[in-house]
Amino acid sequence: MADLRQVVFFDRPNLIFPAISTVLALFALSPTPSFIPLTLLVATLLVYTRISIRRPHAPRTILGTFFGISLASTLSHIIPSIHALSSTPLSIISLWIISSLSSVVAFGTILLSLRLNIPWTKITFFPAIWTTTWQAISHTSPVGHLVTWSPVTGIASYEWMRPLFGTWGINWLVGAYAVVIAELVGAWFIGPVEDFEPHGPLISNLVSNGDSQESQPDRPVSLPRAHHTFLLGTALLGLTLQSFLLPTVPTLPWSTSSTPFPVGCVLPHPSLPDDKSTPLDRFIAESKQHNGARLLLWPEGALRFETTTQREEAINKVQKEIHGPFVGVTFTEPVPPSAEWEHSREGKWRNGLVLVGPKGPVAEFYKRNLVPIAESFSLTESKEDPVLYDLELHGPNKNKKWTPAPPYDRTVPLTAAICLDFSSPTIFTSLHSRPALILAPAQTWQRDVSMAMWEQARARAEEAGSMVLFCDGGAEGASGVAGHGIREPVQFGSGSWTRTVGVAWPFNQHRTLYMWGGGALPFSVVWLLVGAGWVLPSWAALGGFGGVAVSFSRLREVLGRARAYIRRPAPPTQGEQQPLLL
Repeated sequence: MADLRQVVFFDRPNLIFPAISTVLALFALSPTPSFIPLTLLVATLLVYTRISIRRPHAPRTILGTFFGISLASTLSHIIPSIHALSSTPLSIISLWIISSLSSVVAFGTILLSLRLNIPWTKITFFPAIWTTTWQAISHTSPVGHLVTWSPVTGIASYEWMRPLFGTWGINWLVGAYAVVIAELVGAWFIGPVEDFEPHGPLISNLVSNGDSQESQPDRPVSLPRAHHTFLLGTALLGLTLQSFLLPTVPTLPWSTSSTPFPVGCVLPHPSLPDDKSTPLDRFIAESKQHNGARLLLWPEGALRFETTTQREEAINKVQKEIHGPFVGVTFTEPVPPSAEWEHSREGKWRNGLVLVGPKGPVAEFYKRNLVPIAESFSLTESKEDPVLYDLELHGPNKNKKWTPAPPYDRTVPLTAAICLDFSSPTIFTSLHSRPALILAPAQTWQRDVSMAMWEQARARAEEAGSMVLFCDGGAEGASGVAGHGIREPVQFGSGSWTRTVGVAWPFNQHRTLYMWGGGALPFSVVWLLVGAGWVLPSWAALGGFGGVAVSFSRLREVLGRARAYIRRPAPPTQGEQQPLLL
């Protein structure tokens, strides 16, 4: 063991650690990052930067590791990204730039965390700055959480945290586990690092005990770092108990406490060369074969309208020929002047979805996040927040068991977003209540890209306490229902399908904690944990609760003496100080 430690940490660290980091990055930074490889990668970088930062040529060795990780990230995305843009070289260059920027952010965050030496603050500061940084990136990046160091798979034991803290909680777990692993590696292989030894008391005594003896200087209190690491590791493992004690399972469709809700995706097979039918005719014909569903969704951009008249004619045709289900019709069209999109330039198009019922259109949604270059030049993004629509389900023969009072209907609140919209962590935080189902049409060009968007849509559904109907019209696109314990797609590729899901009845429309608080609540929580790193040493220096009790006792004693001094009788005046006249 000593020989291995000598080779890894003293003789060849600049060869071994970059190699390990590069290999881990191939698995950790894929289109669907996994929790364990990503955590091991971050922990490896934490250990390596700690042992190399004070060595000669540290910038050169860290830069070499940076290039290795950027290259690995590029290679892990190159197959799904090579056809993302019209030019292959442009796709590869764009991918390299994005991967390099992500690596710069990761390395900068890690190097920033090396500045602190207070034990508890040191192990809580890195998770806090790690999750805060990636949340800030997801808000400013045009692709949101895509191509970031945020896991979307391998976190089944912590899925219950999504409705509470969203991606803040997941990213914090990555940073916390990485710190625990790095501290354990440091304890076993590098040896204990220097304990924090302050130059004096953190909080000086404000009240003297009144003794004539010379006061002794306070002895600085330094809790061993292993204690803090053990405490954090135990807390992380304890957070997994929720998934074992109260696992999330799908709601049964047919029960007294649920509403059966048949939904489906309309995914026609590719047309034959001699097929002269229009896309509208093919989608209508395919939808007619699934009239038993209550809601059908078409994939993103199923139709293309040149004028408003074409759109109205298509919607009327859908309404007349498809009887029974509501249909989510997707399309692209020029932005009409009646839309009053002041931010849209003339000639721009928009990507939308209209929900068509038996009585006509009932709700409209438009894409908010456009794919850079591929869509941003030709399309205009929507500035409007998603809205809710209450879809009414009529009970059989006005059955009073369906609902206790007329008109004996149940409602299923719906909302929608389109493809890349789901990469934004706050896409649904503006809703005033919880949706039961989220419509998610998509159109991707490769299976890995589709799975990346599937995982993003599933994450947003879990954060909202909802389910998502994901329909990808790509040749290898995933489609299915996700959320409430459902994680796997129904199928890949073309072929329409229906599935009956259960919606809890009565449906709880109260927003989840994350939807209610957005990013402000988890931001406060993670940084309050860091603040405890400054409070706890002072608390320990005062003797904990006992020290505080003594301090309050001394404070009461001082206040009592002050009151006695103020209320003392005035001394008698003498000589000319006495009044001459009474």
